[in-house]
Amino acid sequence: MTALHAALAESPSAPSADMAARLHRAGFADPHRAWPMLHTLDRRMSALSTDHDLAPLFEAMVVSFDPERAFGNLYTLLLETDETMAASLARLITRHPDRQTALLTILAASQPLASLLIQDPGFAVDLLDNPGWRTLHSRDDMAATLDRLVPPTTPFDKAFTGLRQYKKREYLHIALCDLTKSAETPDVLRALSDVADLCLQRAFEVCAHHLEERHGPPLLEDGSPSGFAVMGMGKLGGRELNFDSDIDLIYVYDSTDGHTAQSGLSTYEYYPKLARSITELVGSITNNGFVFRVDLRLRPEGRAGDIANSVEGYRWHYDTNGQPWQRQALIKARPVAGSQIVGNQFLDAVRSQVFRPSHDPLVLDDINRMREKIAHALIARGSGPSHVKLGSGGIRDIEFIVQGFQLVYGGPQNWPWERSTLPALSYITHRRYLTDEEAAALHHAYLFLRDLENRIQMLAGRQTHEIPTDLHSRAVLARMCGFHDPLPENAVEALMTRYHLHTERVRSIYDRVFHSAM
Repeated sequence: MTALHAALAESPSAPSADMAARLHRAGFADPHRAWPMLHTLDRRMSALSTDHDLAPLFEAMVVSFDPERAFGNLYTLLLETDETMAASLARLITRHPDRQTALLTILAASQPLASLLIQDPGFAVDLLDNPGWRTLHSRDDMAATLDRLVPPTTPFDKAFTGLRQYKKREYLHIALCDLTKSAETPDVLRALSDVADLCLQRAFEVCAHHLEERHGPPLLEDGSPSGFAVMGMGKLGGRELNFDSDIDLIYVYDSTDGHTAQSGLSTYEYYPKLARSITELVGSITNNGFVFRVDLRLRPEGRAGDIANSVEGYRWHYDTNGQPWQRQALIKARPVAGSQIVGNQFLDAVRSQVFRPSHDPLVLDDINRMREKIAHALIARGSGPSHVKLGSGGIRDIEFIVQGFQLVYGGPQNWPWERSTLPALSYITHRRYLTDEEAAALHHAYLFLRDLENRIQMLAGRQTHEIPTDLHSRAVLARMCGFHDPLPENAVEALMTRYHLHTERVRSIYDRVFHSAM
């Protein structure tokens, strides 16, 4: 019998002074509350699995990102789950120490993710009772799962639940691969984006099927099929989504000269209905949450503009009224759902705005003015130094450096249309516009900051980009980022030192690029 077992057997309701001190050192703020719960958990686990041993389970909790949260969530998960499911979980984590660590990783890192497992323990069993739990699913595997859960002909109302459940399952798996560092950061961002692509494609298919049952398929004037595309912008377009990203979308169709086969509805009337249906299916908040928050403000005239427009309508807008920030935003445009042909027509229509044939160094002034507005807005709301996305030397500065080079040289030198930050950075370095040292600094900073951003959002359970201010949350965040120290203050100091090192280097490169002739 271990010392922990002996102490629980001797005094199941209250810890000794030594045990209370041990629990406190391990990260339990209220040892006297935790002790009887630990006794109850031990008895529950013993009843569920003959292989149970509390000592290694307790030690695994102690070295997790947040021992008290891991313990509380495991307690709730096993005590509130029915006997059969709880027994399956107990056997998994007692017989497979790596699965035990994996489960505690999720339970310690993120309360929203832990709550998903508590609400549906089947997620936990499916997640852990799988030899490939350490490996990201391929896009084809994700698509096959979606086909099984939400076929293209799923009724509109049932798709609401199906898509939300599907996204939760995939995100849990991706989060586990990310937090255990079983997958590289660019692969994690790409996998998150693949989930969004697949959900949008299925939403398009479900909504189109629903509308075509009423109106018939949309046709062009010559009787050929009309087409519609969903363009991903921002992080989605770059295949760089994080765990709590909005998805920026633009809806486009091929022509206003068309109508539906049955009702005779014009394409000008039909496609906005389709766009609104997709937005509702993906973005509406239900009892199961949302699939993704949808942001349509990048379309011409923002909220006041048409929700969907034709290829020619977009071409006319960008040629006559396009703003510098819109030109920059179009760098990320990528067809993510619907007709690939129409998506490519959109790209062809706007290409000359993204990659202008003549050298245009004034674009750097436009980008820098935008950057200064962002900085002033952060200061006005009392934010800035700890904002990993918009703060000085943050993610946005790296993106602006890369996009500045693309806008200045991409057209005259016929650069490839690269939407993702790191491949674009590699190409710019290959062209010798950045030194190898600068490129390496930006590359490593980008990976560090995107990792940090994801962990901030998992920890907070909401869309935020700011490093938390309280010591406990910062210490948990530091451990999630790989900074381990018995003293929380030391782990936090190591995290913040690394953060400032990266952001200062990025800002120095930004100033060199934007305040000297490119």
